[in-house]
Amino acid sequence: MTNKTDLILVGGFLGAGKTSLLWEVAKRLNEKGRKVGLITNDQASELVDTSFLETNNDIVEEVSGSCFCCNFGGFANAIAHLQEANNSDIILAEPVGSCTDLSATIMQPLKEKYNEQVNLKQLTALADPTRLKAVLKDHSNPGDYIIYKQFEEADVILINKVELLSEEELADLVEKTKKEFNNENVLTASVKTGEGLDAWFDYIINSEKEVGRRIVEVDYDTYAYGEALFGWLNGTYAIEKEESFETLATAFLANLGEKFDSLNLNVGHVKFLLQGKEEGLVGNIVGKKETATLRKLDNASEKVFLTVNARVEVHPDKLVEIVKEEVERVFNVVGYKEETLNALIPGRPNPTFRYREIVKL
Repeated sequence: MTNKTDLILVGGFLGAGKTSLLWEVAKRLNEKGRKVGLITNDQASELVDTSFLETNNDIVEEVSGSCFCCNFGGFANAIAHLQEANNSDIILAEPVGSCTDLSATIMQPLKEKYNEQVNLKQLTALADPTRLKAVLKDHSNPGDYIIYKQFEEADVILINKVELLSEEELADLVEKTKKEFNNENVLTASVKTGEGLDAWFDYIINSEKEVGRRIVEVDYDTYAYGEALFGWLNGTYAIEKEESFETLATAFLANLGEKFDSLNLNVGHVKFLLQGKEEGLVGNIVGKKETATLRKLDNASEKVFLTVNARVEVHPDKLVEIVKEEVERVFNVVGYKEETLNALIPGRPNPTFRYREIVKL
C-alpha cells in the first residue's frame, strides 16, 4: 500500500514561468528532506522542461502526446509510478500551457477516483503580469480566451514576475484580478528573486479550503481554435564539440528573438537547453526579444546536446524552417546532428472525463 501523496497542480499559459517555479520549489523541498516527484506535459515528447527539472536530481515523469485532461490514464499512471518507484511524498505537476478546463477534467475525477491515493491541493494558475493585464482588458481573441478561462477556474491565482512591477502597479493588478475573477486568493511571487514562493507553497499545502471548487463553462470550439493558432516544435540535436557554449547560446537566443520579431510573430514560449558535460544553459523567450533570458546550470551530463521547444503563432512548417536556419547559423562551427524534430498543430481537446458538478469530499 503506497502512502498518500500531496499533489499540487500548477497551470497557466505558455511563458508564465511554471517550470521555473516547480524547479525552485522542488529545490527548496529537497533541502528540507522531502521526496519530490514531478510530472511534465506536452503535445509532443523531447521536452526542455523534463531535462531542466532533472537537473535537481528529482525523478520526472513526462506525459506527452496530449494534455493531462485528454490522457487522464497517462497522468494517473505517472502519479502511481512516482509513488511506487520513487516513494514521492509530494508531487508537483505542470499541465501543458495551452490547457484549460482543468477543474472539470482533472480536479474532479481525481477527487472522486483517487482520494485514497493523493492529498489533492488547490489548483494554481500562474500569471505573467503582462498577459494578465492584457486579458483583463480584452479576452475576445481565442488565445486570450484560454488564458482567461485558466484564471477563471483556478482556486488560486499566483502573479509571477513581480520584479517587473512597481508596488503601486502590483497592488492595482491584484485588486483588479480579485474583482474580475471574484477570487480573494490572489497571491504574488517572483521565481527570479524567490520572493513570495514560500508564502504561496505554505498557503497551498496548509489551506483547508475546498479544492477544485470552480467549474466554468468552456466553449470547446473557441478553445480548440485558440490552441490551433500556435505551431509547436520540439527538436533535439547532438553537439559534436563542447566549445564556447555561452557565446553560442547567447547568439542562438538573440537570433531567434530577432527573427520572430522581424516577422511580427506572437511568441507563446521558446525555450532551449544547451547541455554540456560540465555545464548547461537554458534560454527562454516569452514574447518580444526583450523578454529573452539565459540561465546557467551547474550540472554535468554524459551527453552534449541541444533541445529546442518553440510555441509560436505561425504554421509549423514555417517554424521548422526558422529553427533549422538558426541552428545551422550558430552551431555549424561546433558541428551538430539533428536527432529528432517534431512540429504540429494541436488537435481538438477531447478530455477523458468532464464533470458538470463539483465533487464534494
